[in-house]
Amino acid sequence: MKKKFIFCSVILIIILYVTYFSFKTLFLYPSEKKAVKELSYAQQYLSQGEIDKALNKKKNKVNYLGFSGIVYKYPFTKAGNISKFYAGICYYKLGDYKESIKMMKSFSAKDEILSSIKYGIIGDAFIQMKNKKKALKNYVIAANVRENEITTPLFYYKAALLNFYMKKYENSQYFLRKIEKKYPSFLYKKNVEKYIMFIENKL
Repeated sequence: MKKKFIFCSVILIIILYVTYFSFKTLFLYPSEKKAVKELSYAQQYLSQGEIDKALNKKKNKVNYLGFSGIVYKYPFTKAGNISKFYAGICYYKLGDYKESIKMMKSFSAKDEILSSIKYGIIGDAFIQMKNKKKALKNYVIAANVRENEITTPLFYYKAALLNFYMKKYENSQYFLRKIEKKYPSFLYKKNVEKYIMFIENKL
């Protein structure tokens, strides 16, 4: 009985491996090539500022898929994954904030900078939807994915401004001080100093 179980287990593993290998060689790799080609068309439209054409969510009768089509036709490819990120940006630009959040959440970001931007855009979308609590949560996540000179101070700054306009001055000061102390070359350094001065006079 034990030998039969081991034999069956081995056979199952072989079947799973062969299925996976066949999936990659017969489906995934050719699909990746097709998806990348489609991605290049959509990127061209995005670079030209033609958001509707880049997304192509209405599936217009054209000879390309757009980011929306790539996401649904090639979901298991790298191009399909990065298309979720682009689609999230497009939906945000078009004012469809719920769909933007949905796309960004489904995007798998291995690159830490992209991951940071992903959560930052989710935060921006929640701001547009008047959900300050969730916006703040995502700004903090975005800032702390990995500390760096670009995204960390930017999203701390957004968190600081959000707290400021919510009149949570101590919380705002906390984020501003972090920028002042650790990121002296931040692009909006002068604004940080002004907000700190204002809050100090306020408290």
